[in-house]
Parts: sequence; C-alpha cells; structure tokens
Amino acid sequence: MTDIYERLRERLDMFPQGFPETKSKVELKILKELFSPEEAEIMLFLRPNPELVSVISERMGRDESEMSDILFQMSKRGLILRGMVQGYTFYLMAPWMVGIWEFQLNNLNQNNITIYEKYFEEGIVPERGRSHIGGFRVIPIEKEIKDSTEVQPFEKVSEIIESSHRFAVADCICRKEAAMMGHGCDKLLEGCMMFDLAADYYIENGLAREISKQEAHEILLKAEESGLVHHSSNHKSSKMFICNCCGCCCKALAHVNKYNNPWAITHSNYYAVVDAETCTACETCVERCQVNAVEIEADFSVISKDRCIGCGLCASTCPTGSITMVQKQTEEMSVIFENQDQLLQAMAKEKNKTFPFQ
Repeated sequence: MTDIYERLRERLDMFPQGFPETKSKVELKILKELFSPEEAEIMLFLRPNPELVSVISERMGRDESEMSDILFQMSKRGLILRGMVQGYTFYLMAPWMVGIWEFQLNNLNQNNITIYEKYFEEGIVPERGRSHIGGFRVIPIEKEIKDSTEVQPFEKVSEIIESSHRFAVADCICRKEAAMMGHGCDKLLEGCMMFDLAADYYIENGLAREISKQEAHEILLKAEESGLVHHSSNHKSSKMFICNCCGCCCKALAHVNKYNNPWAITHSNYYAVVDAETCTACETCVERCQVNAVEIEADFSVISKDRCIGCGLCASTCPTGSITMVQKQTEEMSVIFENQDQLLQAMAKEKNKTFPFQ
C-alpha cells in the first residue's frame, strides 16, 4: 500500500506549480513535519476550488461539526486555505509554493528551514525549469513609465492598491529565512502585501498586520527606496498580493540569478535604456539592479535588454537622469492572462496536467 505521505505528495504535485519527487525524498520529511496521518488523509479529499464544510464532510463520510473544527485548525496552521464570502466559510487546497511554504512564516526554525531550502533546490528549481510561463510578473516603478503612450492598469502598482478594499503587510519569508541561515540582507523585511481575501487570511492567521490604503502606498515607496522589485501575479484581474523582492534572498529572482532560468518570472512590458552621452558611469544602476543586467563598459553603463526585467529600479535613482524606461514593441510584449484560472490552466497544459483537478 502506498504511503499516505507519498499519496499526499502526488496530490500536491497535481497543482500546475508542482510538488515533485526528489531522490533524497526530503519532500516526504517536510510533509511528515507538517501533517499528521489523519490530516494527510483529509488532504486527499480536498480540492483546489472553494467548498463548504458540508460538501467536504459528505464526500468523506465524516461528521460535519467534527470536520469543521479540523479544517479550521488546519487552515490556522497554513496547511489549507480558508475564506469567507457572503457569510459562508469555505476551504480549499493550497499549493506548496505560492502557498503552504509561505504560510509557515511564523513557524520557521533552524531545522525546517534546512529541509525547505533543500527541497527548493532539489525539487522546485528543476520543476520551475520545465515551464516557460511565469506565474510572477514584474510591475515597474510607476513614475518611470508615466509618460508612456499607453500604460495598462496591470502595469501600475497604484491600480492594484486602489482596486482593493482590505490591506495587510507581512515579513518577506525569503529574506527572513535567508537571515536565519546567516546570509540575509539589509533590505526592507516587512515588504510583502496582501489584499482582500488574501489579507483576510493573513490577518486572521496572525501572519500579517492590517494596514490602511495610505500605508500600502507608503510601503511601496519604501520598497523602491530599498531597491526591491515589485512582483504580482501574471494576470489582470483580482490581484491579491504584491511581493517586493531582492536579488540576493528572494526565491523568484533566484531562478534568474542563481539557476539561469529567465522564464521563471514574467518581465514587464518595459526595458531600460541608457543615454551614453550623459551617463557618468557612477555605477548606481549596477548596485540597484537585482538581476545583474547592468555593466560598465568604457565610460557609460550598458544594460542587457534580454536580461532586463523592466522593474525601473535603475532609472528611478540615476543621478543624471540618463536611464529611461521604454515600452516594448507589441510583438515583444509578454503575455498576461485575464484571470488566475486562465494562468493556472495554461501552466497546467504546458505540463500535461488538468486543472482544476478532482
């Protein structure tokens, strides 16, 4: 009989993001640390779409009141997702990343960060290399693209905030984990923002503090000053987070910097251009770039268009104003999906998976 934790691994691997098997089987160690055998069994009956407790308990043949308590406790520990719409509480499966791993923000210790990091390198990095569709999308610094002929709402961080109703901010789990491992950085720690349903979950689970809309805008400015890249999901509607990422600690940019997988994140529809006549080769842009796209050649900066992710960090602090953000030609623009379902279905199709699964 297949081990319950192997069956759980297989089910989590049905997500487009994947939860692949590794030679070391470190992923099973992670699951055993997080889930009791009963909870692992329950996971086999959950689905990646929201369902009421009554539906889940009927499928399992379990008492509804008992299942309500168990599912709530699992959601409080970041093992599954919980939400409320029109007074009804629903539950659904969460992928490993972005999902269960991020929800362990308050539970990190020297033992589990070691196995999380090991699984990232042995499991997640190769899995991410199988896909050319980036779930994360770079959002440029808004003031650097304000003069573009047609700035789409999904290219504006302010639009994401203005279209939301509840706001939260949490520590970046990547920078927190890196610091605990002894190689963190001094960039803004409290820099990951959630909105609406995601904000509800993070606030109610004690993972984040609630903030005002004004404070959300202020945190974006702090992130830009700290030299962090804005990321959100690669779809147009109902964005529920903005991550502010550094090139030294963050998992998303590690795929680009450390593992040479440029497809891991979707670039913005802009790229940086240097005016060689006014550039003084001061190297501010070299220091600000989080993906090593800038070099000094002779007397001025040279930016690799292929490597540039279009974040605008170099342009925003160029002391001579020599760097500008240029909108890509239509044929060069990256694909953005209408909604999260379209994004996940495209990612699943690329890997010959079906999503949502039953």
